[in-house]
Amino acid sequence: MQSVVLNEEYVMTYPEGFHVMDEEERGKLNLLVEDGEWIGLFDPERAILVSLGWKKAPGLALKLLSNKDLAKDMEKRIRKPMQSLGYVKEGFAEKNIAGEKAWGFSYTYKTQGPDMYAQSYVFKHEKTIYYFHFYSQDILKYENVKVWDKMLENTETV
Repeated sequence: MQSVVLNEEYVMTYPEGFHVMDEEERGKLNLLVEDGEWIGLFDPERAILVSLGWKKAPGLALKLLSNKDLAKDMEKRIRKPMQSLGYVKEGFAEKNIAGEKAWGFSYTYKTQGPDMYAQSYVFKHEKTIYYFHFYSQDILKYENVKVWDKMLENTETV
């Protein structure tokens, strides 16, 4: 097992088969990445892509918005550009990530290749907002979500 550190605050452990994407790989992606820093993890054999991001947030946003509000806002920002790809939201859910109550949602969309399944979660901690995105081919989602859930369970504070 290997791990990556997010903003010197959280550590996510990931299984063999994944690698941290380099700048060239990241540059080829057409992901809806949040402003701020992010790490990409890719497992080509399982066809799983994970994007882990964080950004400093304005104080007012952190005080006024709940994690559920942040998830709803993130869903709107993802939905708009993906409507042309047949975006379908499957619903919101709460998940414990490193002791934080993250909120997120799952959705499907179509590409020129296989249909895709994705999950996105967000939470705020102190002055930072953290984003956790998972992408998989839809036909592989049941097996791949097990891997993703284990990765989220293995995310801890530093």
